Amino acid sequence: MERYNSFNIIHKGLRAALYQTALQLQQTDFTEADQSEEATNKVKEIVMLFEGHAHKEDHFVLPMINEYEPSVVASFNSEHEEDEKLGKELNSAVEKLTNGSTTIEKVIAGRELTESFVRFMVFNLNHMAKEEDIINKILWRYYSDDEIKAVVGKISKADPPWIHEFYVTWMIRGINNAEAIAWMKAIEKGVPP
Repeated sequence: MERYNSFNIIHKGLRAALYQTALQLQQTDFTEADQSEEATNKVKEIVMLFEGHAHKEDHFVLPMINEYEPSVVASFNSEHEEDEKLGKELNSAVEKLTNGSTTIEKVIAGRELTESFVRFMVFNLNHMAKEEDIINKILWRYYSDDEIKAVVGKISKADPPWIHEFYVTWMIRGINNAEAIAWMKAIEKGVPP
């Protein structure tokens, strides 16, 4: 029997956001104000999404396993701190680019932003893969699928509508048609008539 993977849809969405933004950054001419602004806005969105995602894991998922595997929680908390540091680096790179006044300053700042984003992306791709492997196995050992789904429901309700739209947009972009249909049916079951 295949168990419920609480990370599947959100991680596919977050990966899609990372991939698309990485491609956009490498294609951006940072000396063109409109291209630069669009790219930096996308980077800010990514940082916001990943900060929110880590916050939800820290407050909803990790407490579920802390009683059983506190050393695993400590390890993932440490990784979330590293992720936060990489997010701050990205925000600093955006600020440097925004404050650049000469063409060469913008070109250099754009390259530095792209390099910083790649570090952020690689870290998060590896981090999400570890979550799907390690945390899922622990959740499956100690909780039923219904218990896990109940927590996912709480996580979803914790989002204000404006940020929920960001996540949903990326999740839809990141999943296949069968997953989208199953997801919509699951949502439909939970919504009152």
